[in-house]
Amino acid sequence: IRPDSVLVAAMGNHWAAGAWQRVVDMVLHTTQAGYCVWMEEIQDRCLDPYDALGTMRNEAWSKASYSGLEWVLYVDCDAHPEPDFLVKMLRWEMPVVAPLTLEIDPVDGKTIRQLCGPQFQADSGLHVAKWTVLSMLLIRVNALRAFHGMFWSDAIGADEGWHFQRLWAETGHQPWVDTSLPLYVQKRPT
Repeated sequence: IRPDSVLVAAMGNHWAAGAWQRVVDMVLHTTQAGYCVWMEEIQDRCLDPYDALGTMRNEAWSKASYSGLEWVLYVDCDAHPEPDFLVKMLRWEMPVVAPLTLEIDPVDGKTIRQLCGPQFQADSGLHVAKWTVLSMLLIRVNALRAFHGMFWSDAIGADEGWHFQRLWAETGHQPWVDTSLPLYVQKRPT
């Protein structure tokens, strides 16, 4: 209903130090750039934090879909995006876009590894990937419409690779990674 509108869906509210402010700054920057953006912390209704991330992601998709929004941006509570990340991801107009997510050592701040496959040279443009973590993922709501709100799974073995293989097989969409956007996360994905 509203072109270029985005639900920024934070997965829970277990924010790492400094992460909440970074995400809010990104939302404010995107709004000031003329986009219609909402942010919501998706309630973690789990026994242990994050043991039902698939359910949380499906809820976020449903909220975006039923609100008539074009995009949903999944963001984990340990991500540290720069203020212009969402604007830069939207410029590609690709159905599924992620920044180059990097796990950093909490002690010395050095990069441990890229959290996508295959590995890419930093700052080398936009590349199609087989999978990427969901620490920050922009996806067009219509890309998941075929699944009627039940795409993400909490099953054992239902990791990013499995989900993106399913997305590719059933819709033809693959994730794209923007290597000019290094996103630092403080812990390995759960």
